[in-house]
Amino acid sequence: MHKWAHRWAYLLLMAAFTPAVAAPPAATSLTVDELDRLLAQMHERGDGKTARQLAGLKLTERASAAQLARWEAGLPGSHAREALIALADASAFLHPPASELLSSPPPDAAAAKQIVAHMIEFVKGTLPKLPNFYALRSTTAFELTTEDQLRSQQIVSDVLRPQHLKRSSYHKLGPAKSSGSPDMQLFWTGSSAQVVTYRGGSEVADSFAGGANRAPPTLFTLTTSGEFGSILRMVLEDASPDKTVWDHWEEGSSGPLAVFRYSVPSERSHFAVEITTDNQPEFPAYHGELAVDPASGAIFRITIVANGSGSGFFDESSILVEFGPVPIGGMTYIRPVRTVAIAKFFDSNADLDAQPPPVPFRTSINDVSFTNYHVFRTNARIVPGTEKP
Repeated sequence: MHKWAHRWAYLLLMAAFTPAVAAPPAATSLTVDELDRLLAQMHERGDGKTARQLAGLKLTERASAAQLARWEAGLPGSHAREALIALADASAFLHPPASELLSSPPPDAAAAKQIVAHMIEFVKGTLPKLPNFYALRSTTAFELTTEDQLRSQQIVSDVLRPQHLKRSSYHKLGPAKSSGSPDMQLFWTGSSAQVVTYRGGSEVADSFAGGANRAPPTLFTLTTSGEFGSILRMVLEDASPDKTVWDHWEEGSSGPLAVFRYSVPSERSHFAVEITTDNQPEFPAYHGELAVDPASGAIFRITIVANGSGSGFFDESSILVEFGPVPIGGMTYIRPVRTVAIAKFFDSNADLDAQPPPVPFRTSINDVSFTNYHVFRTNARIVPGTEKP
């Protein structure tokens, strides 16, 4: 496997599937502004009722991290905040609202080529100079599936999980009306914190934090890697210059960003998607965007979207990584601060002969934050020897 391959892993547990028969109400799609007004009206509602309504919504535009933080501050409780996070994460690969796009004229061909050159130089020049460091990776996991199926999987999960680890848990946030399936629900399926170390140019996942949460208490294990650098090198190696084109200007947290779109055919792909540890990884075609500071070439957002699978095991594998200035050891570096990962995969245990036929694909969403960056150092002490008598 290519050393920069971006690996995914899913632990698919045996499950029973019992289809529901009730038809859901029509899905509700909202713009960012419409959701903003709706949340203002929901201010006095209870936590559970707010969560149920948010679980059934779908955004038609990307909600920014800053907007999400403002919305979260006004919600009545933890379940409503969880449903809102899942709603915003599902919009992560859409275009931003028109109000966040800048009307500046597009760069000419030479200027666009120069921005891409700055971007390549940023990646090649910055990553080798990074110090060894560690950070806290905090993950909140969600599932779009049925309650019967999730309950069955919890039983199997607890049987397979070592007894000294915490029992897996979940709670329902509300009907996932936007999924188009009458039996789909949005669930919170776990939160975990893990120390990740970047040492010698490589990313190493260390132990899980939090006592009983020494392993993620999720029923599925959706994992990503490469956010600390290899994902950038992979895309720049895979995407040919003629397939990387300027798309638009948008407002960043510290100035305008040039957004480029790219595409990679399967024969050039090093984006690895692995379904269970028993299967060889696939390297599907993918596409996405890069949001770049035009002056420095610093990358502040990257997305990868892989649709479809030659084997039919997955329908979508997508990842977004947002970067920002992070102090490490007295210096400031552009490092990952947030990741959204979405996987829509085939449920091999669903009863496809059931009537009505079940929806065989289910969706996992991971919301990840990177905090507590510190220089990684080993401490040694020289103790003076004593003279022999």
